[in-house]
Amino acid sequence: MCANLTHSEDNNEVYTPNHNALSGQAVSSLYKLKDIDNNDGGFFIFGDLSVKVEGRYRLKFTLFEITNAGAVAGQVIFSNPFVVHSTRTFPGVLDSTFLSRTFSDQGARIRIRKEQRTQVYVHHNLVYQS
Repeated sequence: MCANLTHSEDNNEVYTPNHNALSGQAVSSLYKLKDIDNNDGGFFIFGDLSVKVEGRYRLKFTLFEITNAGAVAGQVIFSNPFVVHSTRTFPGVLDSTFLSRTFSDQGARIRIRKEQRTQVYVHHNLVYQS
């Protein structure tokens, strides 16, 4: 499967002069993994895909079939629209999902965010949490 960046309002792919709006591994093979209910399934993992240009986009996922004649494009599906923020307006990193953690536990190469730890300070018999 291959991922491409598209505009959120239509299905046209985003083209930048250097073709660098989308970075990371934009191609994934099928992985046989167990889902959060412990059922076998086939999943495509894009663990390090990122968008480097601020705006509103969708991802276009194209499934290819490998034949004797080469790769043949098959089904296409689009993600829901999402917003890419500038560093100035970035709201912060989200926690990793339970599904991501489940895949990581099975050996899939996904960067997992560690849960935020509460820091406790004790000062003159008073406890402060941050």
